[in-house]
Amino acid sequence: MQWVESVSSAVADSIPCWKLLALSEGVHDPKPFRPKDMNSSSCDPSVAIVGAGIVGLSIAIAFQRAGYRVTIYDRQQPMHGCSFGNAGYLSQANIFPPATPDLLLRLPSMMMSKDGPLVVRPSYLPTMLPWAWRAARALHPRRSTQIASAMAGLTQKAGPFLETYAAYAGASHLISRDGALVVFKNKRALEEKCAALPLLARHGVNASFVTTSEIGDLEPALTHELAGGLLFPAAGRCSNPRGLGEQYLTHLTTHGALFVQAAVRNVSVRSQGGASVTTDSGTTTYDRLVLASGIDTAAFMRDLGYRAPLAAERGYHLMLPHAQVTLRRPVLFAEPYFVATPMDEGLRLAGTAEFAHPSSPPNMSRAFMLHRLAGTYLPKIAKDQAQPWMGVRPTTPDGMPIIGSIANDRIIYAFGHGHNGLTLSAATAECVLAIAGRTKTPVDLKPFSVRRFS
Repeated sequence: MQWVESVSSAVADSIPCWKLLALSEGVHDPKPFRPKDMNSSSCDPSVAIVGAGIVGLSIAIAFQRAGYRVTIYDRQQPMHGCSFGNAGYLSQANIFPPATPDLLLRLPSMMMSKDGPLVVRPSYLPTMLPWAWRAARALHPRRSTQIASAMAGLTQKAGPFLETYAAYAGASHLISRDGALVVFKNKRALEEKCAALPLLARHGVNASFVTTSEIGDLEPALTHELAGGLLFPAAGRCSNPRGLGEQYLTHLTTHGALFVQAAVRNVSVRSQGGASVTTDSGTTTYDRLVLASGIDTAAFMRDLGYRAPLAAERGYHLMLPHAQVTLRRPVLFAEPYFVATPMDEGLRLAGTAEFAHPSSPPNMSRAFMLHRLAGTYLPKIAKDQAQPWMGVRPTTPDGMPIIGSIANDRIIYAFGHGHNGLTLSAATAECVLAIAGRTKTPVDLKPFSVRRFS
């Protein structure tokens, strides 16, 4: 792989917009992935992507497929940020605002519980309160409907795009569609969720009630002391999220892309055309620049004159290489609200939300508590050689990612995916490429613009 520590020379002059290539409906073509970068020249347009998580690497795949010379920047190694510990659950139902009226009512008690699914560290409250005010505004019925419609439109296209991108990179074996279960111990909570099934159906999400007996047939490892559950037959999983991104990177660098491990100090629009990236090694100019570095993107956008109200929602997971239980699909435990996903390296318990400064020391007890809580649903689960992890999700107050462009499309942004980074990664890449090529985007991107926070 072509790994470089710095890039100091400038690339070729800007390429006229009419020469930009776009990945059109051919993305669905099952032909082998043969990017133009195999024989790229200085005449091909160039793009820099800041961020080497799953969203940034997916965007790199899209641009390379379209004939661009691709350079990827990240201060960490690829897939070592939030994408590293993704739950691997490809959900179609995560389309509503993150706050709910019920959640707001239960928030004080949840924050006081050491085992609660949501915690706000006191030092983060000054940052959290303005974000929470915006989250509450997203609960207005009209606004909530707009959010769900926009998210459903993007999510419905996400699955086919993700499977196509995985196939391009030789990683189809990491994506499967065996459905997902949400299981309940509390009958009232189950009835409330069942009442919402028609709303999900209106947004194109298929789900159905399953009895305790049916749950036992689907997942024998689960306890029989359940009230019932919901089955989402079209949901999927990625059996190795980090491995998927690393496979993307291998494919990219094999076909001519560069990865630069360096902290980006500044990005700017060039008066003579294009946009520039500055690191400690110097400044390089590209025809297009994409900002996709998760929580760090808000600072770049602020320097460019745009406000992006992200919260640092820190998620924990516990990887169990010897769990001694077998699941066939992701199973979400409704009451403690976290998921167990079978993966190539074992069983991953992932969830909880801890709002805190990104650089605050992790509280790994929140990862280990997942095993104890999971034991009430999976009685035989073991934790031998358990491996805890924490990552920072970039979460918007309305639950929608921020996708769009500024400076006459020379700078494109794609960040704030929260819990949907992996699920929406390839669909986001398609949107970004369409912006660059000035072709029709897969969905209307106006609801996702950073300008909605103005």
